[in-house]
Amino acid sequence: MFNSNRRNHSLIISAFLLVPLLLQGMTGCERQEKVVSKSAIISELDVWMHTGNKEALLLIKDQVARFNTNHSRIQINLTSIPKGTYNAQINAAIRTNTMPDIVELDGPYLAGIVEGGGLIKLDKLLTDTARQDMLPAIYRQGMYQGRVYSLATSANNWVMYARKSAIEAAGYPVPVMSKDAWSLTVFEALLASLMKRSDFSAAIDLGLQQPGERLSNVLHPILLSFGGGMIDKDRPLDGMGVLNSEQNIAALSHIRRWIRDGYVDNNSDGKAFISGRVALSWDGLDKYDLYQQQFGDDLAVVPLPDFGAGSYRTQRAWGWGLTRSCEDTQAAMRFLEFLLQPDEVLLAAKANATFPATYSALARFDTFNKTPSFSALIEEQKRGDIFFQPQSPLYSVISEAFQKAFVRIRKGEDVESSLNSAAKIVDEAHHKFDAELKEVAALPH
Repeated sequence: MFNSNRRNHSLIISAFLLVPLLLQGMTGCERQEKVVSKSAIISELDVWMHTGNKEALLLIKDQVARFNTNHSRIQINLTSIPKGTYNAQINAAIRTNTMPDIVELDGPYLAGIVEGGGLIKLDKLLTDTARQDMLPAIYRQGMYQGRVYSLATSANNWVMYARKSAIEAAGYPVPVMSKDAWSLTVFEALLASLMKRSDFSAAIDLGLQQPGERLSNVLHPILLSFGGGMIDKDRPLDGMGVLNSEQNIAALSHIRRWIRDGYVDNNSDGKAFISGRVALSWDGLDKYDLYQQQFGDDLAVVPLPDFGAGSYRTQRAWGWGLTRSCEDTQAAMRFLEFLLQPDEVLLAAKANATFPATYSALARFDTFNKTPSFSALIEEQKRGDIFFQPQSPLYSVISEAFQKAFVRIRKGEDVESSLNSAAKIVDEAHHKFDAELKEVAALPH
């Protein structure tokens, strides 16, 4: 159980900072992971997951049923929680010491939950075979400060979709490798050329209408390519000089100009690309099947343009972690190892329309066609040349502040002042975080 000091003092912590989690995780002595003997009759494990698409939910229910059938001493009890309230329920569960044994985690939120003492390290529990089978970039997203806390079975990559016929008719090459990506100058000239065609009402769908975290996912690689970003890995709690960097200001100024010049479809119906209104779409790999069925060989997956600091491929993954409520870590790891078996990883990747997380599953993965574009993506995955959001305990604050700033910018407000306001919100959160750390440190142990 958690030390009682954690509950007694939790009210002093600001809930939106996830620092209630920190308070519970740093006071008292950490409970040691307990391995239950093989002679135990049964181990019941509560598992929480977010409710994603229908196929993914049906799959995990089937996986749990098959696991329970084949493991008479282990019983998995699955609870699915709506995505919109999922992270808030995890935070509340940590504050009230009511976490399940196993929990599904959205990658960027990992640091906050770890800092709050909600998870245990998996380094000594994970077999070498399982570790070596994980694709490096997906594996790293489950790490925080060099330790492993979460294991994903698949990841969603952000890519640029293009109509090859339209790009070639405009007189531009269709790039395959990141080193051949369009430059900023070429990209903007391409947008202007596409606008001259009568069969397109705009040039590109950037996914800017998408709510919440999907918007952060869309903008993250664009910021990186301009040399900026939402989080500095060396200063993961800072806002000033990061969110309002010159590079971010340049990136969002260009996007606003593209919107102003009519290059960007507002995509209020979510059908800008598939209906043929635009020739380019910046979206997740989970849309590939839909677009491929519509356009066939005319669909190309091209690298994000190089806006000055390189062409970036990014991804995001939901993974599985063990909480401090989990006493039978041996049984819990058997379930995670079951989910990481090649057949199960393949099923998860196909259900989510995402990229499999292991080498063994990738070798048998045939969802994407064998085009040069996907061959390049696969090789970059194998090398670990895929980027994800740097970890920060304040990610929820940073992402929300950035999203609100972008909405204001899109409505016409000044780019720099909007990002300055967002950076101030993050720095205020940072100051509160530091103050509460000192308060926690002063508590009796």
